[in-house]
Amino acid sequence: MSPFESGRRLCLLVEAGETRYAVEATSVMEVAMPGANGSSLRGVLEVKDLCALLGGPPEEGPGMVVVLDVSPTLAVRVRSVVEVADVARAPFFLLPPGLADSLAPLSRGAVLHKSRLYLELIAEALPHRVGSMSPAVAARPVHWAEAAPDRALVFESQGRLFGVPLGLVSQVISRGEAFCVLPVPSGPVAGIFPHDQVLWPVCSVPALLGEAPIPESFIVLTELAGRNVGLTATRVLGVMQRFEPDDTAGSFRAPGLSEPVAFLDLQRMFS
Repeated sequence: MSPFESGRRLCLLVEAGETRYAVEATSVMEVAMPGANGSSLRGVLEVKDLCALLGGPPEEGPGMVVVLDVSPTLAVRVRSVVEVADVARAPFFLLPPGLADSLAPLSRGAVLHKSRLYLELIAEALPHRVGSMSPAVAARPVHWAEAAPDRALVFESQGRLFGVPLGLVSQVISRGEAFCVLPVPSGPVAGIFPHDQVLWPVCSVPALLGEAPIPESFIVLTELAGRNVGLTATRVLGVMQRFEPDDTAGSFRAPGLSEPVAFLDLQRMFS
């Protein structure tokens, strides 16, 4: 009897790099320790690093080997194996617009198990050689705000202060264990986060300006051009007002702040 006919859906849950993955158990032939040199399984099957296959740096340490039932057979090294779990009743989230286009057919969505989010991989879609994944979301043209709003939420990200008009902000939450990093080395998206029964892309504002996305302690939940978008933050300074233009485009100062606050025209950038 298949897992679906029995009301079960077994997945192997693993960690590779900074990302957590779920792979349907029907696609897994074997889980084993790597060989002495880590490059082969029993001297027969070549072991390929999952992180490197997806365009990231190779995994450090011996890890574990997962043999996938694909053609040709693919053995990948992961950092750790979490467990085999029945996720039939676990919340499943489709990838949000934009991410669905760029990550397909690699993934169909993500599953939330024991308060941790796992990106579900389609084993047949995994590459068999090292490549370079495209950014999760293409770079957007940078537009600076011409004027600051009357009131804005000011937060720090990667050492800089940024502001978002208060009317665009719905909530500020801690990142928590549910946050899942995406396996892409560049682009503005730092990861994905489940909230209110949907999956939110979480962007780094510095990454919108060309820097690398870095997961941070807080997520500012916003609605930008009709889309749910989270923004990473190291700390949140609070709601500020009475902004005055600074010397740089998109830069403003507010009473009580020793540094200027940068405002991007996020509505325009995400439209």
